[in-house]
Amino acid sequence: MQTIQQPAIARNKVRQYPRVRIPIPFGCSLSLLGTRWWFRKPVHDVGVVYDLSLHGVCVSTDAAIKPGDQVFLSLRLTKGTPPAEVAVATVCWTSHPFHGLVFRTLSQSSLTQLNEYMNASGITKE
Repeated sequence: MQTIQQPAIARNKVRQYPRVRIPIPFGCSLSLLGTRWWFRKPVHDVGVVYDLSLHGVCVSTDAAIKPGDQVFLSLRLTKGTPPAEVAVATVCWTSHPFHGLVFRTLSQSSLTQLNEYMNASGITKE
C-alpha cells in the first residue's frame, strides 16, 4: 500500500482571517444579484451557516449558485436583533450543498454585528 504525504507547509497553513465554527448553525437568506430578466421577481433562498469570519461564510443551501455568482446575504446571528446584511457576497467555491462566500460589500453596522458575534463567549476562532 502506497501512501502519499503532503508537505508540512500545507498541513500547518494558518488561515488569513480567523473563522468561527458555529456550535449551533443559524439561518440565512440569500438572493442572486444581477439576474438577466428584469421582469422576474428576485428569488430568495434559505440556507444554514456553519462557519463565519469577518470576510466570508460557509453556507449550506440548495440555491442554484455557482462560483463567480454574486448574492445578497442576510445573516440571522441572534434572535431579537436585526439580521446582518451583506449587500454583495461572491461565491468562491461549491461542494454541494456547501458554498463558500466572500463578503464584497458590507455596512459598518453589519461588520460590527459580525465582530460582536465572533467575540461572544464560548465561541472559538480557528
